[in-house]
Amino acid sequence: MSRLRFEVGTSVMCNLGPDGWKLGRIIALDYREDHWPIGKDAPYEVLLNDNHTLIYVPEDNSRYCREATNEDLKIAHRMDALDVLPSEVNMIKSFNEEPNNFDSSNKSSIGCEQGEAKPGSPGYRTGRCYCCHYFPKNWSYAELYSEHYRCVARNGIRITRQTVNLGRISVGEQIKHQPGQDLLSKDGFMQAPTLVRLPPGVSFFDNGTLEGKIQFDPHRETEYRVEFVAVSTSHWNNPNIGIVRYEINFSVEGNEIPDDFEVSAFVQKQEDARLSANNMLQNLRETWDKWDRRELSNMDTCKQMKKILIAMRDLLEQNPRLDNGKWWAQLGGFHMNIHKLLENALFECELYLGYALTFGDSEVRRMAEQNLEGCYNKRLLEAARFMWVDGIKQMMRGEWSIASETFHLASIKKNGWGWAVNYGDIWISESVSRIIQGVEIAISKGSKDEHSKKLILEAENLLKKGISRAEETSVFGNEGHPWASEITSFITSYYSIKESTTDLVKWLKQFKSRTVYWCAQVLGGAPPFPPKPRARLEDPEVLISRLPGHINHFQGN
Repeated sequence: MSRLRFEVGTSVMCNLGPDGWKLGRIIALDYREDHWPIGKDAPYEVLLNDNHTLIYVPEDNSRYCREATNEDLKIAHRMDALDVLPSEVNMIKSFNEEPNNFDSSNKSSIGCEQGEAKPGSPGYRTGRCYCCHYFPKNWSYAELYSEHYRCVARNGIRITRQTVNLGRISVGEQIKHQPGQDLLSKDGFMQAPTLVRLPPGVSFFDNGTLEGKIQFDPHRETEYRVEFVAVSTSHWNNPNIGIVRYEINFSVEGNEIPDDFEVSAFVQKQEDARLSANNMLQNLRETWDKWDRRELSNMDTCKQMKKILIAMRDLLEQNPRLDNGKWWAQLGGFHMNIHKLLENALFECELYLGYALTFGDSEVRRMAEQNLEGCYNKRLLEAARFMWVDGIKQMMRGEWSIASETFHLASIKKNGWGWAVNYGDIWISESVSRIIQGVEIAISKGSKDEHSKKLILEAENLLKKGISRAEETSVFGNEGHPWASEITSFITSYYSIKESTTDLVKWLKQFKSRTVYWCAQVLGGAPPFPPKPRARLEDPEVLISRLPGHINHFQGN
């Protein structure tokens, strides 16, 4: 067997430091250069996909090189998660090509029984629909376009892809493209359009119309290609239509600098904005490093970082196309840092990272997708936490069997973890609901009833898992998790009195009373349970409306 992990021809992701991870293909093993000393070699020579540069990997270590995932390959080979892969161009299917191999416990239940939710509402926190928002008309850029969210594929919705090619158009010419009758959706295209890709002077409308006079674009070459994408979810539940991905392509020529355009002023403004953005980035990194060295508290770290992030957002609103979306990706990525410190900022992470995807820049997309993978996992963590809280409320109402199912589904999301729920609390809570169910059956049918015994045994196994998780954290010392310790004592006493119905009734009354007490502690955010979730930093609808071009296509720089 080879001593190296990979063979020639393997697609790999290589760590290029500040330039991030790049996709490539291994073309040689045990690479060396003539001037290297005898005995020195590199495990792999790699040909990078994007620019065909040859590099070598210094060590056969996952820090430098890892095998490319399906998501890595798709990010490299298509514009977005709704696009078709090059290998499938000649066999495009109306239905999504990706198999729906997701956990059956997460059975999709999309729809909106209670009316359309407000933009930005955290529909994923119910755990429904693979933690996508349960109403497709509320799906965001990230939910529609990210290879890590893939909400259309996860929920098995049909994709209809329709493309229009407008040919070559010169700066100064008018565009007035109205979609034909073959466009299967007649509205809804302003849900998540990639407006930043359009030339200045051109507007896009909800019915799919594109019109305007093409103006000079100082951010682009003399000739450039436009690959504009918009999506309508208006007919998501129509099996003959589904999600419509509408792509309008054209080439722009004659993008020459006008006589009255001050090139030096534009370049200077971009340089000043880039310098400011870099300084903010450095301050964000320094602040986070101080927290990592325990020189700053969580509160002070969040306070300082939020101040810088607000300033960066203001800067980008004035310079939205700076470096082709790179800084929007940075803005979203650093919101993830304060989310780790329990700020309610996942919406900001997804909003800005998703917006970065709309620029169509391969490097920016790769940068954003690296963070969106973590964001989707944080969705699962948040869902686990809020489902756990829902289960606690159900127990407070005496809905024991419903609570058991809620806790079970919550634990599946991240194997018993949740956002700041770290001590086995989900398993402990599920054990309580199953104990109560089992004892209620024992009182009515006797403790030898097989269903009762099964529920009690399941509860004991869950409690053991919760206790083991709590012990791994080394937070509670020899006394253990206080709720788990109390439950253990109750189980011991149960076995000593389980043959007496009278004693069981008293036992159950006391156990339920203590359960209500602990549930109140959970809902109140009292230690050792996580604190109550903080309010969102800003109103989601306001943040959405502030995105450049979200409502009206921006014409500025």
